[in-house]
Amino acid sequence: MEDLISIIVPVYNVEKYIKKCIDSIINQTYKNLEIILVDDGSPDNCGKICDEYAEKDKRIKVIHKENGGLSDARNAGIKIARGCYIGFVDSDDWIDKNMYEKLYKTLKEKDADIACCKLIRYKNTIEKVSKKFDGRIVEYDQRQYIKKFFKIDSQECVYYAWNKLYKRQVIDKEQYPIGLTSEDVVGTYKALLKCKKIIEINYPYYYYNYNPNSITLKDFSKKDLDLIEIWDQVIEITKKNAPEYLLMAELNRYRIDYTLLMRMALKLDFLQIEKIYSQEYLEMLKKLREHKKFLLNAPIPFSRKITIIIICWNYKLFVNVLKIKRRNFK
Repeated sequence: MEDLISIIVPVYNVEKYIKKCIDSIINQTYKNLEIILVDDGSPDNCGKICDEYAEKDKRIKVIHKENGGLSDARNAGIKIARGCYIGFVDSDDWIDKNMYEKLYKTLKEKDADIACCKLIRYKNTIEKVSKKFDGRIVEYDQRQYIKKFFKIDSQECVYYAWNKLYKRQVIDKEQYPIGLTSEDVVGTYKALLKCKKIIEINYPYYYYNYNPNSITLKDFSKKDLDLIEIWDQVIEITKKNAPEYLLMAELNRYRIDYTLLMRMALKLDFLQIEKIYSQEYLEMLKKLREHKKFLLNAPIPFSRKITIIIICWNYKLFVNVLKIKRRNFK
């Protein structure tokens, strides 16, 4: 008999998308699934829709809980999951019908701990799958994939929770930090530290909904600053469990100060930054200047190094120049 796979879907305020998401899971070619829908106190009809699906398909379990955020919802699903393997799907996304069969078979054949695939970002229509996605299977040991996770000689984001299939042993009951955005960073890193082998399939079985109202695409807010806490957690986890990766972790923590200063500059003018984020931006600028030499000697793109130099030299001028460019492009 095929192993049971538990698929955890946090659900919140996605009435427009939830049916397409659930349909894509129940129609998987891999049938031995436990589908856990976590209604995270959704204010719309999502909870009702989840219950209706559970009546039709006995593989579906529904958790109704008070709103606690994405991490809390995922952790709630993990706690009741019975599967030998675990996957996550966000409730405004959907997946190819072959996704879990392909990930499962490849993971078993290669005796890996995590199998992952590529993704397609879409708005209203789906583009044809590019020829660059050739289905090639790439094997990584832990260090090789963690280098990719830390973007050493790579600019690809691989920390997403949802384009992967995990052995149950690499997932804790409290895998994701509660109350923070970008929680995937910590959750994926903790899983990777328990892995010996990671498999990547060069094919986009996951369809990510490009939502212009998502947290990451809105104007800069206090929640963006969660990245500081997230990467501080990564540093502490590394010191405790994997000190051999500390230099890589430190590089990414120092890079976060640059990333957030850039986001501020792209979304706000300098008067707004001084008024709303005066303490935060000055602290990040101070740290960026302290770590400038480290970053300039690190394996990051040359253009980014130039931008770091300019920001450290005169951040106010940098912000004002970007503001003028934004106006000219409108």
